[in-house]
Amino acid sequence: MRGDNQQQDRFYGLLEPELPRLQAFCQKLAGNPDTGDDLMQDALYDAWKGFGQLRQATAFKSWLYQIVINRYRTNLRQFKKRTESALPFIGDVVDEEGSRLRAARERLNVAMACLSATDRALVTLHELEGWSYSELATMFGSNEGALRTRLTRCRLRMRETLRQYLERTDEGPSMIGVGEEWIAAKQKRS
Repeated sequence: MRGDNQQQDRFYGLLEPELPRLQAFCQKLAGNPDTGDDLMQDALYDAWKGFGQLRQATAFKSWLYQIVINRYRTNLRQFKKRTESALPFIGDVVDEEGSRLRAARERLNVAMACLSATDRALVTLHELEGWSYSELATMFGSNEGALRTRLTRCRLRMRETLRQYLERTDEGPSMIGVGEEWIAAKQKRS
């Protein structure tokens, strides 16, 4: 019995500092707070079940996020059904800038929708959560150069998807605005 309490204390000790960022990541990845909280709950259950197999406490963070990504990919259809219009970048705004931000949210939703679940997670972790290339390389089992290339390709796909979307709408290519600016700025920094 005592061993179980020690393992539980160790798990919660490692988890506690990560909880706020993990919750934010889950909500961004899933597209809305409720679905994100469900994703986090499912992933934490999986993490607790597999915690005894974790060999190094220093690998806890990337191990935990990998569980979230795996759970997200496994339940992607379920999350898509429950997520109406999700954007991991901009929250709901109700002030005078609201309509511009809602339009930007829609554009970025369209851009993110062209990515696979894994690429969406990669973009979210790097661009929104600030994970370094080396952290991501460890987590995704890749090298930094390959991840840089992958992120560049993701941004190009997002940009092209956004252009095609805007050509089909009344906004047209001249109204690319915030979504395009965000993607272009990220492209220049890489």
